[in-house]
Amino acid sequence: MKNVCVVGLGYVGLPTAILAAQNGVEVIGFDINKDRVAAVNRGNVDLTEPELKDRLEIVLKKKTFSAIDTLPEADYFVVAVPTPLSIHNSADVSYVFAAIDTICTKLKKGDVVIIESTIPVGTTDLCAQIIQEKTKLKVGEDVFVAHCPERVWPSRVFEELKKNERILGGITSACSEKAFIFYKTFVKGVMHLKSAKFAELLKLTENSAIDVSVALAHQVAVLAEELEFDPYEVIEIANKHPRVNILNPTCGVGGHCVAIDPWFLINSFPHKTLLFQSARFINDSRPQQVVNKVVDAVEQWCAEKNKDLCKVHILGLTYKPNVDDLRESPAMKVAELLFVRKNIALTITEPHAAKEKVELQFGSLVSLEAGINNADIVVGLVAHNFFKLINHDNYAEKTWIDCAGLRWNVPQVMRGKIQGQESAASL
Repeated sequence: MKNVCVVGLGYVGLPTAILAAQNGVEVIGFDINKDRVAAVNRGNVDLTEPELKDRLEIVLKKKTFSAIDTLPEADYFVVAVPTPLSIHNSADVSYVFAAIDTICTKLKKGDVVIIESTIPVGTTDLCAQIIQEKTKLKVGEDVFVAHCPERVWPSRVFEELKKNERILGGITSACSEKAFIFYKTFVKGVMHLKSAKFAELLKLTENSAIDVSVALAHQVAVLAEELEFDPYEVIEIANKHPRVNILNPTCGVGGHCVAIDPWFLINSFPHKTLLFQSARFINDSRPQQVVNKVVDAVEQWCAEKNKDLCKVHILGLTYKPNVDDLRESPAMKVAELLFVRKNIALTITEPHAAKEKVELQFGSLVSLEAGINNADIVVGLVAHNFFKLINHDNYAEKTWIDCAGLRWNVPQVMRGKIQGQESAASL
C-alpha cells in the first residue's frame, strides 16, 4: 500500500485520514468543496472534535497528509460521503454513486475501493457492478471493493476509530483481506472479515437497535407524564431491577445515524421491520410531545399571571450533549415550533454549536445567566455538561421543564409517591 485517498472530509472522513496519516500511511484527502479543502490545508476546520486540530497540524507539518479538490490516483480509495434521507424517507445514495463514478476515472489494476458511508443492503454490490462496467476491471481479481462502515461516536472519534471492532465486508474474501491491510495500520480492535451485505446489515442493525432502545424510554416518558410522575425517577428505579436497563428520555432522536439509518432497512424490508417502524414513529413524535408540554405550561402561566406573553428560555439545540452538531436535531425542531408561537418570547443558550448558524434562524443567543434571569419558564432540551453546573436553588421562582435528564422538575409530592410504592413493594 503506497498511498490512500479519502473521499469526503467530513465528520468521519477527515479523522480517518488524519489517523491513517499518523500511522505511517501517505494520505490525500479529496473533497469537491474547494473552501473546505483550503481550510483543511490551513488547519482551520469547523469541527469541534477533540484532538482534531492538533492531530491535523501534526500530519500537515509532517506532510503525510494534504487535501485537494481534484481526485488523485491512489492504491486505496476510502469513500466517506453523506447518505442523507430523501423527502420520502428513502436513502439518498447519490453522493456514494457520484464518488464511485469519479473514482472509476482513476482506477487501475490492484486498487482497492472501501465504502465507509452507511448504505442500504445491496449498495456495495451495485457499486461493484458500476466499477466493472466502467473500467472493465474484474472485482475480486483486478480491483477490490468492500464496505467497512464507520462505528464511531462524536466527541470520541479518534479513540473509537482505533479501539472499536471493525466489520470488513468484501464483495469477495480477497476484497475483505485487502481492506484488512489498510485498517490494520491503525485499528487495534478485532476485525471481522465478512461479506458486503453482512456489513451493510450489521451497521443498520446497530443503529436501529439504539433507536428502539430510545423509543422505549420515550414511551415510558409519555406514560409517566400522563400520570404526572417524573419519568426520570420512574426509569431510575425501574433500572434497579437486575435485568432492566432503560435509557433516559430526551426531546427526540437526531444526528446523522440513528434518526436516519433505520429507514434504510424499513424501505428495503417494509413487511419485516414493524418494530423499527414503530420506534421511528415514537421517536419522531417526541419533539411535538415536548412542544405540547411546554405550551401547556405557558398557557397555565399566562392564565395565572393574567398575561398574554411568556418568556421561555431554551437550553441546548444540538442533537446530543457536548457536541456542535445540529444535524437532524430534535431540539432544533422543538425550538422552531416554539419560536413561531405568538404567546412565547423565546431565548436560547447553546454553548457548542456555531453561533452564526443559530442566530441566522433564531436571532441572537444569550448567556446562560441572562437567559435564566429573564425567563418565566426554563426548558432543558440538551444535557450539556455546561448546564449541569446550574444551581437550581438560585432560581427557585422559575418554572423548570426538564426534557434532557437534568432532573430539574422533580415534583416532591410525586417523588414521595414513587418512593412509597417502592417501599410497599419491598414489604
